[in-house]
This record gives sequence, C-alpha cells and structure tokens, in this order.
Amino acid sequence: MKNYKLIPNEIKKSNIPSGAKILYGDILYLSKKLGYCHASNNYLAKEHNVHKNSIINWINCLKKHINVLYSGDKQNLTLRKIYPTSKCGNTKNNDHRTKTKTKTKTKVVI
Repeated sequence: MKNYKLIPNEIKKSNIPSGAKILYGDILYLSKKLGYCHASNNYLAKEHNVHKNSIINWINCLKKHINVLYSGDKQNLTLRKIYPTSKCGNTKNNDHRTKTKTKTKTKVVI
C-alpha cells in the first residue's frame, strides 16, 4: 500500500486500538475504486507486519465503522467485502445497501 491514508476524526478520536485506526485508513484507501475493500486477513497482516489474529481483532473493533458482507457458502470460496461507513475519501459507493437510485428534481423560480 503506497501513498498516504486518511483517518477520519470520528475514528481518530474513538476508543479503539491504534492499529485498528490505521487499518481503517487502509480500508478507506483500498475502497476508493470499488467502494469496498476485499483484501484478505493474510494480506492485511503482511502489510501491517502483524499476525492475522490482530487483523481479525481490529476488524471486530471497527464493527461500528464498517459493514462486512460475505458471499458464497461453506462449500465454495467465500468473498469478504468491507464497506467503510465514513464519508471520508473518494469511495465509489459508501451506501452499498441501497440498490435503487433516487432522482431529485430541481425547481427554478424566476
């Protein structure tokens, strides 16, 4: 992971471990293109130079700030998508739960 990472104030000032705060910055960064992060625990552990159990614990600490969705079943490979809930950064779609698009009309008064 290159470049810099943004960490929103709500995360920075929260009572979660520092490693989880930095991980959140990485999740935001990795979510820029698709709106979610699909990095594995092993990949994130290697990037942070920690054991994958630390990543699991940090993700659990971030449950109020991320949404984690799994696809597949026990017989097939399961894909995890981590959606950051913060509006910080340029993620493609921060609200992944809404499938419908709403159109707004603007009324111009002269």
